[in-house]
Amino acid sequence: MNKKGEVGVGTLVLLAVVLIVGVIFFQTIAQSIGTSTNTVTLANESFTFAAESGSVYLTDYRAVSDVVIYNATGTLVPAANYTVTNNVVYNGALAVQIDTGVVSDYANDSSNISATAQPLTYIADSGSRAVTNLILIFFAVLLVAVALSPIMESKLFDMLGK
Repeated sequence: MNKKGEVGVGTLVLLAVVLIVGVIFFQTIAQSIGTSTNTVTLANESFTFAAESGSVYLTDYRAVSDVVIYNATGTLVPAANYTVTNNVVYNGALAVQIDTGVVSDYANDSSNISATAQPLTYIADSGSRAVTNLILIFFAVLLVAVALSPIMESKLFDMLGK
């Protein structure tokens, strides 16, 4: 910068690089936060019940709620025929375990499950989800501050009478 407060070419190039890299990071962080703070809808995901007293694991989710299971013919499977256990460690990762009842008419049957599910990356604590969203907001404020800093230093507002 020179003494007149004009913005130099080097400052503009540095500003452009910082903002481009910052926007790329912002997009990546926003996508990660989206998968960590939002539940997903599980709609008609196919699976096959295990044999009687056996277990099936949904390995893409850590927990499910509002579970509805239909067999292959579209008949509702009564909840007495299965048990859902959330946050079970299976092969070193969290999963949802669906146990077939001791006596079940649906053992070894192809079925569809619908539910509200938490992905493996879901943050269970509501306070942590709120702080995660605040990180994104403060990062956006930082990008705006970086974008405006050369304008404030060049006294552009003074020249415009503001």
